[in-house]
Amino acid sequence: MNKIRFTGIQYEALRAHLFPGDGYEAVAVAICGRSRWGNNHVLTVQEVLHVPYEKCFERKPDRVSWPTDVINPLLEKAAKKNLALVKIHCHPGFYEAFSDIDNYSDDQLFRSIHAWLEFEEPHASCIMLPDGRIFGRFFDSDMTIKPIHQISVAGSDLYQWRYTAESSYNENLQVRNLQAFGKKTIQLLSNMKIAVVGCSGTGSIVIEQLKRYGVGHLVIVDPDYVDFLNLNRILCSTHKDAEQKLAKTSVMERAIRETGFNTKVTRFEKHVSDVEIVKELADSDLLFSCVDGAEGRHVLNLISSFYNLLLIDMGVKLEAEEGGGIRDIHGSVHVVQPGGSSLLSRGQYTMEAVRSEAIRRTNAEEVKRNQYLAAVQESSPAVISINMQVASTAVNEFLARLHPYRNIPNKDVDAVKIMFNDVVSYHESNCEPCPFFGKLVGKGDIEPLLNNPELSKYEEHFRQVV
Repeated sequence: MNKIRFTGIQYEALRAHLFPGDGYEAVAVAICGRSRWGNNHVLTVQEVLHVPYEKCFERKPDRVSWPTDVINPLLEKAAKKNLALVKIHCHPGFYEAFSDIDNYSDDQLFRSIHAWLEFEEPHASCIMLPDGRIFGRFFDSDMTIKPIHQISVAGSDLYQWRYTAESSYNENLQVRNLQAFGKKTIQLLSNMKIAVVGCSGTGSIVIEQLKRYGVGHLVIVDPDYVDFLNLNRILCSTHKDAEQKLAKTSVMERAIRETGFNTKVTRFEKHVSDVEIVKELADSDLLFSCVDGAEGRHVLNLISSFYNLLLIDMGVKLEAEEGGGIRDIHGSVHVVQPGGSSLLSRGQYTMEAVRSEAIRRTNAEEVKRNQYLAAVQESSPAVISINMQVASTAVNEFLARLHPYRNIPNKDVDAVKIMFNDVVSYHESNCEPCPFFGKLVGKGDIEPLLNNPELSKYEEHFRQVV
């Protein structure tokens, strides 16, 4: 599939530029990273150049003429890193196709771009309609035109426009879901590929909900196996699973298949810092973080930023008394969109904790030598009712962004906090961009992957996998 991904911040600014209210066409050009996995080629938007209205030679309801030399700085950037250029203009009259004028101008523009950049990777042309929907096409180096199969927006609201055959679902199994969310949302879910990292206390509950909503493809990741201590909180796990030390992902896959919604499963029994896992997660439509530690959260926030994906993170913390009891329990769900605030800037982990966990995972000798490593975060409290409430809050936050149903806008809810001792739940807004992750938006595949030496030699691994 050919895909393009925008962040919510990019999309809202683009929509405002293309539809200023005067009824005339306008144009913008995006520069994008690239991601390839299997047969999928994804363009991840890094930045968007809004061509100023006053620089256009002509703006009418059915055409726009503009000086293409304004994109020269973008061409220079693209030439250095094999980036893609995407031209986007609007059709104020709701014309849902490329016109003859569009065909001529695209032919001229993309012949010039391919001649300038001299590499074979495609570039793209898109049209936005007044309702915000975007469609488009790829132009290969030989000027072969190919359709874009999916365009998505990872923001406070989730948008996904598909231009390919829809997956089928069993309406008899989805009667109540259809009544609650409608056919459009259930159809979207049946076509989505969603990743869940962590299959224990909250992860198994997230997976349980997603499979029963009929999500088309679940990617599940957890390096651990079922222990007797897990049986009080991992859904679908059994005493026999603990006796056999069965992988948590294996238990989840069994439960998904037995439910009978025909959800496809891809599972990994490894830590998330693995080339194949990173690429599979990057190929997903959404990320759920159900991990305890700082390193896993950091890697997922990196994937969210590099590949323009929405990340939903959840956690449970307890405050213990000296006598061994629990004084207070807090739950939180964080919705992280690329280009906005991050788990790091919100104080959900520290880089010191990330480094300490990575050393403990990969370098036993260094752990013995270094007595100053930061303490690793303790696991979440093993209380299934608490975990269920937090996990359900996380899934409902996802559904609210796919199918807005509440009375406040999603942009006002970046985090939900639950204070169990006070039986209080409240939401927070955090729109301050993260200075660290803001520089990584839309970078896509680079070497080393995610700018992490542990994920180096991506190209060599990619050839072996494909």
